Amino acid sequence: MIEVLNLGAGVQSSTVLLMSIKGELPKLDYAIFADTGWEPAAVYRQMDWLEEQAVEAGIKVHRVTLGDITNDGFESIKDDALTAQKAGGMMGLDAELKAKAKAQGANDHPGRWASMPYFTLGPNGEKGQIRRQCTYEYKIRPIERCLRRVMLGLKPRQRAPRDPVMRQWFGISWDEVRRVRPDDTPWVRRYYPLCENHVTRTMCFDWLDKNGFDEPPRSACIGCPYHHNREWREMKADRPEEWEEAVAFDHAIRKCGGMRGDVFLHSQRVPLDEANLWTDQDERQMALFGLPGIVDECSGMCGV
Repeated sequence: MIEVLNLGAGVQSSTVLLMSIKGELPKLDYAIFADTGWEPAAVYRQMDWLEEQAVEAGIKVHRVTLGDITNDGFESIKDDALTAQKAGGMMGLDAELKAKAKAQGANDHPGRWASMPYFTLGPNGEKGQIRRQCTYEYKIRPIERCLRRVMLGLKPRQRAPRDPVMRQWFGISWDEVRRVRPDDTPWVRRYYPLCENHVTRTMCFDWLDKNGFDEPPRSACIGCPYHHNREWREMKADRPEEWEEAVAFDHAIRKCGGMRGDVFLHSQRVPLDEANLWTDQDERQMALFGLPGIVDECSGMCGV
């Protein structure tokens, strides 16, 4: 079995890689980092350091990418309609939709819609959210391509083996066990070492500290609309250059091709630099794994 880790360079996947290096988990053969092109500088620094540790331990590291998510986002602004990949580039941005038919449909099922953190109803029309595809387009697809073409040496459209030949590791901790998914490919077996050993995210921090490792950063795009208000505040205070990047991107995407209404990074649907970042509970800004239903939006590829 080929042992390969989906490496996001965040807390959990960094812990899994280092546990393997120290012999507390089975030996990995490969680690794959899917680069969206817009990770925080701290994530790239962490990834550089992890790659050094992995290579020294005999683990091959692959960095893969489908392109720059910001460039694709800007391209989608100029188009009349969003293609699949360019829609993914928009990262599930919040949009105010004016369709009265949709608003009426929401009113027909108030309980169902009220339970979903993606939508709120207001007096000036329905507020919605662009379908989020960035995880699939910029994380899952390039990793799957690497597994097939690099690990197995398969050509495009060539049939994969019918029997399992690879174990794909995920850095999902025990407190996020709801994100665990069953196998969906005959030749790949999914492996969740932290869940198997009942290791929580807090325990990952403890293990890293005990072994003398620095705390890894959270792996998420600079302008990810799933940032919690606390994360926006920290970025504004501690990483002003990245904050300015996010603000500039937010202003640039306001009029997006094919969309009815304006597009915003923040769920308050106001310019990011005008958003109230001190209303975590009231505004329900969607932290990536902090609210019910978010598990269906992400396959655990970004924030680990």
